[in-house]
Amino acid sequence: MLSPHPSDEFAAWPSPTVDVVVIQKRTALERYAAEFNSDSGRSYFLRDGQSDQTLQKAHDQHCQTLDSLLTLLTQQRISFALRTLDDLVAEKSGPLSFFQSGKPSGLTSQLNLVMSVGGDGTLLRTSHYVGGGSRLVGINSVPQHSVGHLCSLTPDTLEAGIAKILDDKQKPKLLRRLVARTSTGEHLPYALNDIYFGHQHPASASRYNLNIEGPHSRSEKQLSSGVWISTAAGSTAAIRSYGLGTLEPTSHQFLLAVREPYNQHSHHLTLTKLALDGDNESVTLFSRMRHGIVCVDGPITASILGFGESLEVSLGREGVLKLFL
Repeated sequence: MLSPHPSDEFAAWPSPTVDVVVIQKRTALERYAAEFNSDSGRSYFLRDGQSDQTLQKAHDQHCQTLDSLLTLLTQQRISFALRTLDDLVAEKSGPLSFFQSGKPSGLTSQLNLVMSVGGDGTLLRTSHYVGGGSRLVGINSVPQHSVGHLCSLTPDTLEAGIAKILDDKQKPKLLRRLVARTSTGEHLPYALNDIYFGHQHPASASRYNLNIEGPHSRSEKQLSSGVWISTAAGSTAAIRSYGLGTLEPTSHQFLLAVREPYNQHSHHLTLTKLALDGDNESVTLFSRMRHGIVCVDGPITASILGFGESLEVSLGREGVLKLFL
């Protein structure tokens, strides 16, 4: 049985007068309730090894974690605004803007504290609205079903962890994010995990020019299945499968990996696996595709990049995020 979100019980959104902002995910049960109740949908979930009991259990665990958090905040007399990620996009006054350098954090509060309740996906999307003086902490609400690599708290560590943060006994780490700019001037969120660039259709080849700008600039025309560019924090995600190793989250390096590079007999690609210096190097990709795409921290936040347009990516200091790890 679905539990209603208590979002409507709280005041105007967003509000800088509350102490803490809490962003929660919608559970799989909430997102797929209609499909699960249909014959075809139920058949799919059962073949996938999921039953209404497993979805319900994960949903209940998430709601229990959220309730524990809100109870702790209430006991500490910490006021909060509670919303889902969907609320950020569907706000009546217009979707909340991604954080930009030199501007206040999109999610503001008295304690400069934002709490993400869900998994890594929830934290990554929440991070797009957080910057400046605001701090972010991730709470993995259902550890049995979510990796939560960037989430520092779980239901078992919630009470002690929140107490340390509120008492200022734990400090956030300063993580640099990827700053992406397109030649069309579209504003993309800062990437905490990674950026994918390639053709919109996965069965089509990605054609582009790859330029590494810096003290040792180099360039190469490439044909591949696309390009991953990753922060240090994202070095344990998709790009890890390319054998570049993992970086400390606070490292000033960032990684680049070309997916399935196409090597001709007369032209063997050399710029396919790189660890780059975020202080001195950047990446520019010139699209030779009519239907290119740029995805930031997953598929939800994407931008179209056509023929002759370009994408510049750097590990900018302007994108620093204060994240509890």
